[in-house]
This record gives sequence, C-alpha cells and structure tokens, in this order.
Amino acid sequence: MHPPDPFLPPPPGASPAAPAATAAALTRALKARGLTGIYTATAARFALISVTAAVTAWTNGHQIWCTTAGQQHTWPAADIETAAAALVTLARPAAGP
Repeated sequence: MHPPDPFLPPPPGASPAAPAATAAALTRALKARGLTGIYTATAARFALISVTAAVTAWTNGHQIWCTTAGQQHTWPAADIETAAAALVTLARPAAGP
C-alpha cells in the first residue's frame, strides 16, 4: 500500500524526524483522548496509524495526513496535539438528526 497523493515535501529547513517517533507520539495522544484499538506500521520513510476502520493517518516525520470522505487533511508533525484532536473528531463524527 502506498501513501495517498499528493505527497508534500517537508518544508525548507525542517529537521528530519523519524516517522516511527511521530507515529508513536500520535498514538499516545490519541489514546490519551480515549481512542483504543489503534494499529501502527512503520518503515524508514513512512508510518501509518490506523485510527479506526474509516480513518488512517500517514506520516513522513514532517507531516501527518489522511484522506476521509474525499477530503484531505494535513497537520505538521510538530503539532501532535492538534493532529490528534482533529483525528479524534474525524474518528467520532457527530451524530446526525
């Protein structure tokens, strides 16, 4: 499985971060918000975080991104808390009328 396009390059001057470290930090932040059953897979250049059956996030250590319901969402990997909060919202959509 390949990461979804478009894959954006890291911003200029960004320090390299290990995708595994970013995935681990994001997983901890998601668990702190009450999500369980999270699966991760890591490699040298990418990691994926399976949040729910419908929400899978990817990271290259610089960015975190996912595509849900045809919408692409991206967050800087340096802002784990914002990414986690947004992913929780995507994983737990509001109940309809």
